[in-house]
Amino acid sequence: MIRILQILCAQVVDRRFSGCPAPNTRTSMGLRACMLLAIVTALLARSHAARVLADGFFEHKTQAATGQTTGTWAVLFYESLPEEPAALGEFEALTQPALEHQIFLARVDISTNPQLRHRFRAAGSPAVVLFRHQKMYRYEGTLSRDSFLHWATEAYEASPGAKVPQPPPAFRLLMEPLYSYVDGRVGAAVGVLVGAAILVTLLAARHERDRKRKPRWKQH
Repeated sequence: MIRILQILCAQVVDRRFSGCPAPNTRTSMGLRACMLLAIVTALLARSHAARVLADGFFEHKTQAATGQTTGTWAVLFYESLPEEPAALGEFEALTQPALEHQIFLARVDISTNPQLRHRFRAAGSPAVVLFRHQKMYRYEGTLSRDSFLHWATEAYEASPGAKVPQPPPAFRLLMEPLYSYVDGRVGAAVGVLVGAAILVTLLAARHERDRKRKPRWKQH
């Protein structure tokens, strides 16, 4: 089908640039075919890319801890700062082969998703985690097609699994910006307090030293 659309587009282009105008009906059909080809190509390109998940809808999409009726997911946790890791491209290349085995691939940038970073303790990124039957398994091998698919479909059972942690409650989600704001300033506040305490101690010691050195007048 895609090949047919490509041929139709080529015919339209050849007619337009050869100086021979095509009949209106064929031109219209050719232009529509080109538009359809562009749409199909975009959809295919999208299907070959891992889905992007974030704090706000990770659980809704994967249902990792709440039933997992959406299927099996393999998620790459990574940090895009200062730059995206090489593993991201290797992981993206596995999207279509994994889908053939009913495994959905997705990626999470923990640089911009602190809730998922904390929930899954994804500090040692990049890391691939398989979510299957409300349990999660961390992949330790290379991101080659055969190695990954063998592990994700069979060998994962030999890996130590853990129960998927529940998503944070709604109250926690609402308060998360405040928590982040406070956490980001705790270190600075502690530093200021320690500095102030040292300064007060030094000033008190100097005052005491000056007081002892001050001459005392004898009273007659």
